[in-house]
Amino acid sequence: MRIVRAPIASLLLCSLITASAQEVPDGQVLPGGGPAPLVDTITPVPAPEIPLGSLGAATPTLPKELKIDNQGGKITGDLSTGLITLGGPIKLQGDNGLEIFSDSAVVDMKEKKVTLTGRVSIFQGNLLQRGDRTVYYYQRKSFETEGLKASLDPILLESGKFTAQERNGKQILIGTDAGITTHDVEDPDYWLRAKKTTIFPDDKVVFNDLRVYVRGTPVFWLPYLSQPLDAELGYHFIPGARSSWGPYLLNTYGIMLGGNYNSKTGQNEDAWLLSKWRVDLLSKRGVGTGVELSDTRKEKLEEFTGLSAYYIYDFASDTTRSGIPRAAVGTNRWELALQNRQELTWESNAEWRLDANITLLSDAYYLEDFSLEKYRTDQEPDNTLGLYRRDDGSLLSFVARYRLNDFYRADSRLPEVAFDQARAPLFGSPILHEGSTSLGLIGERAADRTQNNIVGPLAKLSFGDTAVPELLRQLSGFERELAEAMVTMPLGDKRREAIQNQLLDPNYLRFATYQELSLPVTVGGIVNLSPSIGFGYNRYDLVDGPLGSFDQAYSHVGTEASVKFSKTLEAIKNPAWGIDGLTHVLQPYTNWSLVSTDQFDALSPRVDRLTPTTRPRPLDPNRFTALDEMKDWNIVRLGARNRLLTKRDGQTYEWLYVDTFIDSFINDPEGNRKFSNLYNEIHWRPVPWVSLNFEAQFPIASAGSGFSEVATSLRFLPTENVEFTMGYRNLTNHPVLLDSNRIDTQLYTRLSENWGFGMRHQFELADGTLEYEQYTLHRDLGNWVAGLGVSHRNNRLQAEYGVVLSLTLKDFPSNSLPFSIDGP
Repeated sequence: MRIVRAPIASLLLCSLITASAQEVPDGQVLPGGGPAPLVDTITPVPAPEIPLGSLGAATPTLPKELKIDNQGGKITGDLSTGLITLGGPIKLQGDNGLEIFSDSAVVDMKEKKVTLTGRVSIFQGNLLQRGDRTVYYYQRKSFETEGLKASLDPILLESGKFTAQERNGKQILIGTDAGITTHDVEDPDYWLRAKKTTIFPDDKVVFNDLRVYVRGTPVFWLPYLSQPLDAELGYHFIPGARSSWGPYLLNTYGIMLGGNYNSKTGQNEDAWLLSKWRVDLLSKRGVGTGVELSDTRKEKLEEFTGLSAYYIYDFASDTTRSGIPRAAVGTNRWELALQNRQELTWESNAEWRLDANITLLSDAYYLEDFSLEKYRTDQEPDNTLGLYRRDDGSLLSFVARYRLNDFYRADSRLPEVAFDQARAPLFGSPILHEGSTSLGLIGERAADRTQNNIVGPLAKLSFGDTAVPELLRQLSGFERELAEAMVTMPLGDKRREAIQNQLLDPNYLRFATYQELSLPVTVGGIVNLSPSIGFGYNRYDLVDGPLGSFDQAYSHVGTEASVKFSKTLEAIKNPAWGIDGLTHVLQPYTNWSLVSTDQFDALSPRVDRLTPTTRPRPLDPNRFTALDEMKDWNIVRLGARNRLLTKRDGQTYEWLYVDTFIDSFINDPEGNRKFSNLYNEIHWRPVPWVSLNFEAQFPIASAGSGFSEVATSLRFLPTENVEFTMGYRNLTNHPVLLDSNRIDTQLYTRLSENWGFGMRHQFELADGTLEYEQYTLHRDLGNWVAGLGVSHRNNRLQAEYGVVLSLTLKDFPSNSLPFSIDGP
């Protein structure tokens, strides 16, 4: 039982405020507000006339570990027993930073202890303890208390008996019949009480025979709970209900693994592996179990979450969220995922890393049913392993991509080696060089169901067969385009074989390289020019199908030109909108790009191909990733950038940014357009309480792209209690993508000091459907925050409902409830 010099750190939060020595009213543990009273410092009174040395013939020597200040009262002693009684008030200081105040004290030099009684206050670091009596063993530097109340900001403790011990240089607190709360009032609303409570500062709190009391009523019991102080550790639960799950309770318990086991403490020291163990109770689906493992020594990245596994025996696997019929799904549903980045220290002047992104799924509908967050962003995850070397001027990649899930279309690279060189001076000259080279075995394979149930039958049918329309409806995008071309050809046509190969399993060995030179110059000190010239070559071997091997060469010439004009408007000042003078910068620019290439046969295999988008294609071949669809183009991009700059915090701040541009097609690689849409991109962040992003494009010529799009988002805080965000997207007449006219709004308002209300709506104006609505109500209960959320999603064929109850203890993370209605 020892008290060390270092102050006791936070028990339940990562950082604490050092406790101050202030008077606390009777029954209250933490000091109150206002100026510090003088009780704890004990106002000195004249010292007694009897000196300590007059207790007997021999003058007793006080222990060197103590400094005792008797600030009034009678001093008596008996040298034969080694007892000295001090009438007090007493201030005792140990040689370890400990300070104890009391009404009186008895020093026992034989037992090497001091017994302090009457209004005892103990201070060490940010630990404050109060009681009627304590015994301090000054040689062992430990103390025992009876009826102790303690404050270790922000938690309050009380127990019949409380001891402090030192284990392997670390202090722990042990309470018998102890209680813990964070509700700093005279009569706290709740207590966590246990027969034995062991507190490991900066680590965890261990409860034996734990009961949770709310206003004196026991509401929860556990035989044992080890609650880590890290927010990601310990027990977490999420109760709620969802149409496809029924009422549910999601349970997670986080513990640290790894490190070195200490037999004396029974703890793993320097543990580094965070493990989260899951047991989910879904009333409609069954019991799901899983684990998530992550290395805490690494920088936390969203895309690299570690190793995870999950399994559920699903006794309602035919249940759908959307109402769209699905193929038969088994009862064994599972996911095994590895998203990990390992930094390698192979060279001092280059960074090496090994990336793994692997997801194994039981079926095509698992993510939709049990991992909605992943499903919304990546419905068909890739499976890749990559080894990368990066230095200041280049990136070397060894990438292998596997098709591990056979129920969706996926490409494979076994492997692909690529070397990318950043733009840099060539042999120290003003000429800049940039390039990329790759060699890989490229392949792609359709989903098994597509191969067996759709492509196979279509290969035997002609356009006029009645079964063709129904089979084509089950395909989309690239697959449907190829299938439609195949069925229009006569049976026995060799071109059918080529298309069938592309639909089922295109494979080839591809070598690709592109090298570019550019020379940035300034003309007349005004115009910035950057002419460039490049050459590319692609070679295809081991090609499946009737085409055999072939190659493609292409060349590129282009130039970028820009000029800047600026004007300073110092007189314009508006503190309310964050303006302290303005500088307007206007930058007209043009970018011309010409590519001349050997045209591919229309039946050549395409794995790296164009995908539908509303954004303009890149004009630089180095950034054009659809290598298998490289075509001739001749494009001129004309535009102008406008920037408004102001001064803020001693630095230049971009108050407004506007980019307006249009492409003129001398030779259009994707159609017969003469002009693209007119694009506008606006970013406005004048002050912290408002920001606007605005993107719009629309045709200005009859031979243009033919569709229009508006996408905008606004964040606005009209008052300190209200936050409003709105997003709007309108897409009309796109040749591939569906029309949409959607509004997304979110609102949160603090109704009072203790109440808050939030809501979100997603409305599709194209067909008048309220696709999603969510309402949340929050109540601050002092030490608790309660929340109730309900949601409704209209999937058109079938509605979906959800409800979540959130009850979060603010300062004591024994229960942590992420407020997620649609999650996990």
